[in-house]
Amino acid sequence: MTGQTSTRAGQTRPGTSDVRVATVTSAAAFAALEERWNEVAASAAPSSVFHRHEWYSAAWAWRRLDSTLSLFTATVEGSLAGILPLIRPAHRRGRTRRLELLTVPDTQLADLIVSPEDGPRVATALAAELARLRDWDTLRLDYLPARGAVAEFLVPALARRGMRVRPDERGGNPHVALAGTWNDYYNARSRSLKKAVNLAANRLHKAGDVRIDWITSGNSDPSRFEAALDAAVDLSRRSWKRDTGNALDRAGPQAFIRALSHAAYHRGWASIWLIYVDERPLAMEYQLIHDGDVHALRADFDADCTDISPGSHLFRHLLEPLFGRGWRRYYLGPGDNPYKRRWTRDEEPLTRVIVYNRTWRGGRAWMRDRWVKPALRAARDLLRRGRGTDSDEHAHSQPADRLKP
Repeated sequence: MTGQTSTRAGQTRPGTSDVRVATVTSAAAFAALEERWNEVAASAAPSSVFHRHEWYSAAWAWRRLDSTLSLFTATVEGSLAGILPLIRPAHRRGRTRRLELLTVPDTQLADLIVSPEDGPRVATALAAELARLRDWDTLRLDYLPARGAVAEFLVPALARRGMRVRPDERGGNPHVALAGTWNDYYNARSRSLKKAVNLAANRLHKAGDVRIDWITSGNSDPSRFEAALDAAVDLSRRSWKRDTGNALDRAGPQAFIRALSHAAYHRGWASIWLIYVDERPLAMEYQLIHDGDVHALRADFDADCTDISPGSHLFRHLLEPLFGRGWRRYYLGPGDNPYKRRWTRDEEPLTRVIVYNRTWRGGRAWMRDRWVKPALRAARDLLRRGRGTDSDEHAHSQPADRLKP
């Protein structure tokens, strides 16, 4: 297979000698994995759309602009048994050489893709191969489910190989349970939230005629769906994200959303919400609906219309119809945004780990992250306290992704 090199791994532990690890480095070889990849994804726990080949193919449409593929596959007796979807971000001379999971800012979960039954031996073989290689210094594994395959199988296997593993801070993915009724859920919200919802509705209706459209794979033909997607991309261009590089009209993000939308529409996962005032779209939410879960990937609004809160009004009115359909959860996306805490206190815990290879740059990175950075932060905080400065005043204030007004 073009772009793929194979090595034996896992020979030192019983039950792993039949596992073969290979590295996929070409887009053609990656694309050829789709059917077998999705068979493995269906057996993974937890099951998720973010394990699917379609998701990673769309993410690669973005990340190919700044990275190269380094997907690790594990096969047993010729059958694909596990995938560790890694990339290598562009490396600058003299800097730490990094591997990381193939993610984008819209990722809500990433993991080693493997069944629980194959997890131990696949992880052991992957750890052996990673330990053998000397062409990387740090491995960044982000958006991990707290009890996923990386946490349960790969991290212990890497530690057994003598690699240093450092947990890093990572917030959870807030969600709203959809099993009950809308009335029960909404009646349990705070009075201040309901008041804010009513004020947003009043402001918006004073601005003009309001219309909300819900466009899905099941209720629209391809041309209507494409028009809705174009409107969503244009709203992202007009949102505060236009200055971040992540707006959907930029090359990488647009390649991602177009590829994802094509697959999602044909798989029945696609869901786009748009709110119009006098026929002008002012806010949108882009979702994936898969296996009973609704994932809000993007929520953008026209930055010139924050005074009438179109995003707040849309959010309240898109949430209600999600109840009573037999779906499990509506995920708001990772990030500790204040508006999310007003709608739910429940969240799916996520974690992040950094792995340091036994190279001199890997050792240097470990010393920097484990000792130098904490010491510098402690010194900075001590200096600020001495000056009587509240460190919170210096907190980063950039609006988080998927912010709603």
